[in-house]
Amino acid sequence: LQYPTVYKARKSLFQEQVKYAELTKTRTEAELKRDIRTVYYQLAYLQERQLLYQRLDTLYSQLADAAALRARTGESTGLEKIAAEARLRELRAQQQQIGREVAVQQQTLMQLLNAPESLLPTEGSLQKLPLNATSDRSNHPILLLQRQNVNLATADIYLQKQGLKPDFSGRAFTQRLYGISPAFSGFSVSVGVPIAGKSFRQKIKVAQIGSAVQQKQLEYQTLWLNTAAASAQQELEKNNAALQFYETTGLAQADEITRAATAAYRAGEISFADLAQYLAQAADIRQNYLDNLNQYNQAAIQLYFLNNQ
Repeated sequence: LQYPTVYKARKSLFQEQVKYAELTKTRTEAELKRDIRTVYYQLAYLQERQLLYQRLDTLYSQLADAAALRARTGESTGLEKIAAEARLRELRAQQQQIGREVAVQQQTLMQLLNAPESLLPTEGSLQKLPLNATSDRSNHPILLLQRQNVNLATADIYLQKQGLKPDFSGRAFTQRLYGISPAFSGFSVSVGVPIAGKSFRQKIKVAQIGSAVQQKQLEYQTLWLNTAAASAQQELEKNNAALQFYETTGLAQADEITRAATAAYRAGEISFADLAQYLAQAADIRQNYLDNLNQYNQAAIQLYFLNNQ
């Protein structure tokens, strides 16, 4: 039999290992939630880009038909028709590229959800994510797991110290000797004292160093968590400032530019080159809005994760 505190120390270590496994599961769940949100809103963003290119495709198809008609009636050269068709082919190539990006994100989402079929967000899913002012960073799964590493190291130190304790052994016997009756019975008890104390002390020292390393790692991860949350908050505020322009005036101006420029071209008031420039400006405004909205949402998702939400 080992010294009683050895069993106690070993039991304590096993209990800490069980807690570590449970906290590992909690951290994995938090990371999985973050990854699913990231892919879902990336898919919603790509869908909105597809819709934007589809609207531009319809518009340029109409303009290409109008340019072809003007060329047939002699109102313009064939250059406008060629330019419109070139832009149309470019838009369709961009749509195909986005379609491939959507397929990649769908595969990732299937893997994260363990789903047998590809999924897509519902129409209109790309919305500005709300923010919760509260946070529970002190109980974040990353920190809880690292604190458990510290607990494991402490339990290991205690277990290693038990190596200096003595062992106990005992035996009972019955022996019949030749020519002697009755049988001879007895028992013995012995105590085993470790003589290689230096090696046990080295193991204790190694365990103590490991504990100090885990404590430093806890301090580092606490600092990293707070710094990353502050960076995500700054990214959020930066993109929110840009979104306010697009939401209040930018998108409305893009619609007005498209409407006025298209009407002016059909009335013969501007050239196709002028029209293309105006439409490109309006498309850039809409694209920049989608990009900023996606960046805002991705920063919000990261902040959700860091704030343990």
